Amino acid sequence: MKPLECRSERHKMRFRIRERLDRQGLNMLEIARRIGVNKNLVRDTISGFRNNNRVLIALRDDFGIPEELLFMPSKDKA
Repeated sequence: MKPLECRSERHKMRFRIRERLDRQGLNMLEIARRIGVNKNLVRDTISGFRNNNRVLIALRDDFGIPEELLFMPSKDKA
């Protein structure tokens, strides 16, 4: 999936992602603090406005967000 397509699909899933984070008691500021980035970068990545690998990988690996909700851009240059 191309980066723009990933962002668009993630934008549709943003509420499901936020719901899962809310259940863990996490907000954008706490996630940003834990992974060492700005909270706006976390918000923009979850909302589908950006594709930040560091945030996406942390959401998947550290916070248990399923990859199918994140629509991570593929590394393939097709």
